[in-house]
Amino acid sequence: MAQREAWGRYGTTIVMIAQAITNVFTGKTVLASYIIEQVCKVPEFHVGWFYCKFGNNDKSTLLAVLRGVIGQLVKANGQLYPHVLAAKNTTGGPKLVSQKVGKDLLAECLQVLEKTCIIVDGLDECDKDVRGEIISLFVRLVKERNDAMPGSLRILFVSTDEADIRKPLSKAVCLTLKGTDNFSEMQDYARTWAKRIQDLHTLTDQKTEEIVSEVMKRADGKH
Repeated sequence: MAQREAWGRYGTTIVMIAQAITNVFTGKTVLASYIIEQVCKVPEFHVGWFYCKFGNNDKSTLLAVLRGVIGQLVKANGQLYPHVLAAKNTTGGPKLVSQKVGKDLLAECLQVLEKTCIIVDGLDECDKDVRGEIISLFVRLVKERNDAMPGSLRILFVSTDEADIRKPLSKAVCLTLKGTDNFSEMQDYARTWAKRIQDLHTLTDQKTEEIVSEVMKRADGKH
């Protein structure tokens, strides 16, 4: 846990949480959600995130990542609206359809925001060429932003441990996730949301615990 928290410290700019391939259901997405929730509680950080999903073109391309991350940053930061409007005038439509425009717009947004954290979960669920594009873009953005303002941009990739992902991130901090390493984080996250569901639907304590149990079973691949 202490290693994961190091990502939020000054100078730790790119981190990869590499899930051991021997257990592809170790709850990495639940962990990513937990991390996102915790980082969003830090006032000085502007947070953008994206969950990649295999076989879904809306969730497994560089353009999809750009749309998702930019959309969240803009939604939470009104000062970015002029940049979005300018990009909209360039493309002539309401939807971001150009990778180039998306890359330029994200770079502009990062220049405006003082400290930004971006989390990309499920990088391994994208095709290999797309993985390379995503990594290349964010490595470049980290260099550009941190050359101008050290510590201003932090990136977290969550993925299974794949050679084509690890190699271009050889200079990044890599944390290997194995077995029950993230069990407590997953359980805390599951209990938090189960309690919210309980309050919303007036569930019994027993039913709420059943929800937590089911989430933990699915996170461990027991479904």
